[in-house]
Amino acid sequence: IEACLQAAKAGLLGMRWDLLCPRCQVGKQSTLALDQLPTGAHCPSCNIDYGQNFSENLELAFHPSRSIRLVDGREYCLFGPMSTPHVKVQLTVEPGESRSEAIDLTPGTYRLRTLEPGDEVSVQFETGGFPEVIAEGDRLGAGEPGEPGAVTFHNRSARRLTFMIEELGWRRDALTAHRVTTLQAFRDLFDEQLLRPGDDVDIDHVTIMFTDLKGSTALYEAIGDSQAYHLVREHFAVLGKAVRENNGSIVKTIGDAIMASFADPLDGLKCGIQIHRDFEIFNANSGRVPVTIKLGLHVGRCISVTLNNRLDYYGSAANKAARLEGQSLGGDIVFSEEFARDPAVVPLVAELKAECDETALKGFEEPVPFYRVSQDTLLAWRR
Repeated sequence: IEACLQAAKAGLLGMRWDLLCPRCQVGKQSTLALDQLPTGAHCPSCNIDYGQNFSENLELAFHPSRSIRLVDGREYCLFGPMSTPHVKVQLTVEPGESRSEAIDLTPGTYRLRTLEPGDEVSVQFETGGFPEVIAEGDRLGAGEPGEPGAVTFHNRSARRLTFMIEELGWRRDALTAHRVTTLQAFRDLFDEQLLRPGDDVDIDHVTIMFTDLKGSTALYEAIGDSQAYHLVREHFAVLGKAVRENNGSIVKTIGDAIMASFADPLDGLKCGIQIHRDFEIFNANSGRVPVTIKLGLHVGRCISVTLNNRLDYYGSAANKAARLEGQSLGGDIVFSEEFARDPAVVPLVAELKAECDETALKGFEEPVPFYRVSQDTLLAWRR
């Protein structure tokens, strides 16, 4: 991704934002800049209107620059297998008919629907038989697992239906707006890519990190303003390196603190671990007053806005992450219960033996549970 971003900056590649149809996954509206995005689009192929979702259907796409090579971008066949590779089955079944088709589907997440307007159902398929697909009246559902290597369709409605099974794994590979705007390389290279002033977009799953320098006031008094200032600048460089190497971006600095964002909670937790290890090395080599970092993490819903000519985050996730950083003792990692329960981090949280606690946080009516990985645990982990 960084290679493509650098190539776009150098003029070797062009890039555009595609507003993808949630059904056929084809971009029906494209713009060159975030501040030109429409709020929605119409897909004539699927005959649906749909909105913009930063995390799901707004994708950054790259293509060869016209100065390098002309590429014919026309679509010759909408339903060709390379146009809609996520569509694994499309089968028409008459009213009252049941049909079984031989097909081996790989484990993953699938969406069941009909070509006609109606219900949609998501299923997680692991092993064995794929669930039977049942249309009854105006409802669509997943039944019991059928025979391995085949899928059975039951049309118990009064009309002819075209069943569809779509694999949703493409979402892992799509370079969504949410994913790319949490990369430091994008913010460094394309800081002009901003939302329109006054616009905001909902992001339902973003990891926010806040860090702060423990005892910074005492540090300034101990070594003087000039030396402390240079030490703080060096500490920002260490933080920036760790954030970038873990697929995150620094959203802003606030005094001696930073706010960083990550699309994947696991990247955020790995970054927190790396930060403390990097500062252990930094302190050993600096020959100056040791630097200790306080660190808090939370994952949840935010809105992305343009503020002070940068993409920023506001909302409950940002507020909670900032409050949790205040519970850090320094050298440890503090994170929310929501973060600890995210499937991406559960195995690592268990391995780190995080301890649960709760406290009253400003702005929250009830005591807030949180987890702490102590400094001793981090120092001993995987030595």
